Amino acid sequence: MMSRTHIAVGVASALLVAPTGSIGSACAAVIGGSLGGIIADCDITPSKAHRDALVGRLLVAAIAAGSLAIDHWLDAGICDYLVGHLGMRLVAGVVLFCALTFAGSHTDHRSLTHSLLAMAAFCLATHLACGPLLPFFAMGYASHLLLDLTNTRGIRLLYPSKRTLGLGWCSAKGRANDAALVLGIAAATLLLVYRVGSYVGLAITFT
Repeated sequence: MMSRTHIAVGVASALLVAPTGSIGSACAAVIGGSLGGIIADCDITPSKAHRDALVGRLLVAAIAAGSLAIDHWLDAGICDYLVGHLGMRLVAGVVLFCALTFAGSHTDHRSLTHSLLAMAAFCLATHLACGPLLPFFAMGYASHLLLDLTNTRGIRLLYPSKRTLGLGWCSAKGRANDAALVLGIAAATLLLVYRVGSYVGLAITFT
């Protein structure tokens, strides 16, 4: 699937496990879900041939910056957590995350970074750097692997095993991607309003 689809579905997946009525948790879900939803594709080098990769990374950066700005403005907790936990643990998490991203960028597409092993390593790095993001990052990452399992090319989910797993239902581009993008955006929007709607005078109830 394309970057925007992974981001939308990642955010929607993260919001599924976010508590209701907490702006801080909603911001954490949006940040963690979008980052987790796209980080597996660090094995794609942005270029003219892979413009989607660059667009996706810029979009995640903008989403993270906007969410942190809202969190800071509303004093919702994530920024305070980061400031309050400055130290070697946070540094170790950031260094590990960057090292994993660098290593992933030098591997074949849909190999190492699209495995359960890489997911566990990235989740460890996220836990060290910012614990509150972990469940949302994990949901975003899992959604990426699940989406790519539907692809005709499959992924090396059990890396270092060379076996490729995939359902072969669709290609990375096309109608399936477009449908997943629309559903992801719709689900993320509805879940976000459901989680924090009461805070701004809106509410969605499911009966």
